[in-house]
Amino acid sequence: MDNSLNKQEPEKFDNYGQYDAGLKSLVKSLQVSFFILVLVIIGMLVYFFTFGGYFTVQPQESIIVLKFGKYLDSFDKDWHWFFPYPVNSFVRIKTNSQLLTVDFRSSQVQLDPTQPPQGDSLEPGRDRYLMTADANIIHASWNFNYRIDNPKKYYEAFLCPEDPQLNDEFMNAPDGTPIGTRGPQTALKNMLQSAVITVTASLPVDSILYTNKTAYREQVEKLFKKMVLGCDGGITIESVTLNNVEAPLKTKAAFEEVTAANQTKSILIDKANEYRVKEENNVVAQQAEIMAAAETYRKQVVSEVKAENIYFEQIYKEYVISPNTVLMALYNYTLSDVLESIDEKFILGSAGEGKTQEIRIKINPEPKRDNKQTPTEGQ
Repeated sequence: MDNSLNKQEPEKFDNYGQYDAGLKSLVKSLQVSFFILVLVIIGMLVYFFTFGGYFTVQPQESIIVLKFGKYLDSFDKDWHWFFPYPVNSFVRIKTNSQLLTVDFRSSQVQLDPTQPPQGDSLEPGRDRYLMTADANIIHASWNFNYRIDNPKKYYEAFLCPEDPQLNDEFMNAPDGTPIGTRGPQTALKNMLQSAVITVTASLPVDSILYTNKTAYREQVEKLFKKMVLGCDGGITIESVTLNNVEAPLKTKAAFEEVTAANQTKSILIDKANEYRVKEENNVVAQQAEIMAAAETYRKQVVSEVKAENIYFEQIYKEYVISPNTVLMALYNYTLSDVLESIDEKFILGSAGEGKTQEIRIKINPEPKRDNKQTPTEGQ
């Protein structure tokens, strides 16, 4: 009985077809899934061999191609195609001018400059400051512009993050303790900080704050460029700017008094120089006037001497020919010249021996008659 029943059950199963619909549905689902998988694979292959490795270089940008993590090539323009990841990876690097800031300033903020300074003293690790050659403390803020000229050297020389266009990544120790950032921006900032500290420690505070601020900036820029050039990182420093340099907050008033005194000194020196220039110009003008008058007088005297010399030579020639005649002429000329200025003249001749000579003088002589007076007026 049992055997016959066991033989009849499979026949009933096959006859009824209880699982045919499920099997057909499963087969159909597998066929659809396989078809979709084929489409996905075809799409991935199409993407892989077309757009997956295609890239276009934008202006002021350079793209480095890494093959299995090793440098392959770099491009500055046009479009290119390479096998995409994981065979090749592409790193975009900015080549335009970029700006970074380095501060050596205190964390204390003076909200009202008219009030006396508040807050504690400077604390290492919390406040940033610089030490000068004469043991004075100052604060400063710097900017610098740089440009990437050689992307390959830049990427290989510095610990660049996966995306160099982003800021440097923050690093933690294995135990989770924060260490700080690392990367090209951090390296450049550290080099500038080193240059600023070195130059500041070699100069007195007066030179940095007042008398030679330009030379201070130039020395920092020169040392910073030398450091960057020594790294051979494909970077060019375009400019270094000293934004601000000042004394600490609590000593700022004393330094301002020194500044005011220096300004007063400069004003007085400028006025003295102005007065000196004015007096020098006056002296030069007076000198020129005196020299001109002297030259005129010299020419006049020379002309008179020359004229008298010519007259003397003529008289001398006549005197050689006829001495008495010339002497008489000179005597008469001299006498007439002398008598010309005398109003009343009396000529007394010799009366001879034994004779008396009588002279009559009018005490109140009649006034002289004007020759220009008309006959009518004379009557």
